[in-house]
Amino acid sequence: MKKKRKLKEITKEDHSETNSFSGNSTETINHVDTSVVNEIEKSEKMSRKNKRKKKGLSKGDIGRGALKPKKSDEMAEDPFETCDITILKNFGDIKTKDIQTLALHYLGCSKCCPEWCLVSNRGAGHKVCVVMLEALYPFVYKTMSLNMPNFTTIFPGGPIEMQNPGSELYVTPAGSAILEKEPRKRNNSRNEREEQTLPPVQDYILLPDYMLAHEYPSEDTLNKEPGWRRFTGNITVKAKEYPLYAIDCEMCKTAEGSEVTQIAIVDESLNCIYKTYIKPDNPIVDYVTAYSGITAEIMKDVKTTLAEVVKHINNILPTQAIFVGHSLENDLKALKLYHNKVIDTATIFSSGKGGSFKPGLRFLAMKFLKAKIQDSASGHDPGEDAMTCMRLVKLKVKRGPKFGMVSPANDNSLSIYLTKQSKTGVIIDKPIVAQQHCRGIAQALPATSDAEGLDTLIRRLSSKSEFYWYHMYKLEPIYRACTTIHDMINNPQLPEALKYIDESIQRIYSALPADTLFVVFSGCSGYWKKPEFNGSDEAIKKMMANIVAQVRRGLLFLKVKN
Repeated sequence: MKKKRKLKEITKEDHSETNSFSGNSTETINHVDTSVVNEIEKSEKMSRKNKRKKKGLSKGDIGRGALKPKKSDEMAEDPFETCDITILKNFGDIKTKDIQTLALHYLGCSKCCPEWCLVSNRGAGHKVCVVMLEALYPFVYKTMSLNMPNFTTIFPGGPIEMQNPGSELYVTPAGSAILEKEPRKRNNSRNEREEQTLPPVQDYILLPDYMLAHEYPSEDTLNKEPGWRRFTGNITVKAKEYPLYAIDCEMCKTAEGSEVTQIAIVDESLNCIYKTYIKPDNPIVDYVTAYSGITAEIMKDVKTTLAEVVKHINNILPTQAIFVGHSLENDLKALKLYHNKVIDTATIFSSGKGGSFKPGLRFLAMKFLKAKIQDSASGHDPGEDAMTCMRLVKLKVKRGPKFGMVSPANDNSLSIYLTKQSKTGVIIDKPIVAQQHCRGIAQALPATSDAEGLDTLIRRLSSKSEFYWYHMYKLEPIYRACTTIHDMINNPQLPEALKYIDESIQRIYSALPADTLFVVFSGCSGYWKKPEFNGSDEAIKKMMANIVAQVRRGLLFLKVKN
């Protein structure tokens, strides 16, 4: 215990440093040079060696960066001392799994601690509260940190840059270092496999609750917003009972936002039965050529209107048509068309990253079809994308509902691991995310807005649960509406959104019980739209590489409330 206190004193008094994001010196979270730790550990080397011999452990039983003692010694810290966490200076690149490992270690569920930090007095009775901030990128925080004074107060050491998490910490597969592998269950009975009846294609149609949660057009949209139409189809068109038609649209940026400028429809035989350019209602301000493939030259003689396109769709497709597409809510919104029979390839396939992270169509094409799409320098082809969606759906129907999905039986997510350790958790997220990932003894509390989720979290922090997850989406609409980094930084709504986030984090921190590990991290589960650049191909690649590098980084804030 004296040696641990000695390390703590040296860490706090002699080696506190300023963070690259903040001019304040650290308090609860300390950044120290690893050489100091190595010097102290060197002096204790013989003591540890003797302990290993006494306990019958070999040198190989000491994990990289983490001591693995016997169960009786696991909680050897003084229970009357406050909890603390120290961040080492040379910590390397932090990933989502490192945060998982830290949370489990702090709760006493795992012997392993990430090698980039030191934790004292962890264990029973402690809580972990994790807040994910969608789209708070390092470049946003560096530029706009003056709008977030509470962050500076709560996290005096400032943030640490990490890899963009890309998906929810709570459902991302945990690291192999903290999990015991379970034997795979194999079904060797050919008769049992043959007897399984595959569901029909109509079973893959999205349920109304899912469509509502993912902001698909609804009856309310049809009734309240002008210019919207219902898909009626043509009753005279002969077709089978549940015919599939894949739809994909390309958009350009106009004075009123994104508007559709091209559409393609592909039937089950992979024939493109309809493809046309569409003249938007408002003047185009950005053709987004690198993404849409649309240019001013292409659009100069286009006269077909959106109303004419929708009328034609209703004429050529049968009434019982099922629409197929990838994140089809965006295409239907662009078309201002309501239809309640939809199969979404972003839903029936999984990326394996967990949470509400949707796999990209290009990823699905390469993984399941061994096909390269969206690879042209001239932009995307909606006919190619629609054909890819149709091939994926037909493959899914042929192979069954488990094909292309992560099996819950083999799920090693944080939620499952907490359940195995008899720890209770609370998930506060969008309804569809919370319900999909409420497993084991975790409780799902759906929130339809950030304000509702925040109030729910603050009320629940006094409960007996040990782990809390809350996902805040305040910056997502701003991020989605922007094409470049410059657009996001200069968005007039950004300062107010950051102020709301700052005040929300202060409210959460004030409500935290003592000895709670407060983890705030940021990133985005989406992607940045490809902007249009004037210049050579090399210039485009360089600019795109810069944007990709910026959005692949996230931020990590840590604090133990004493």
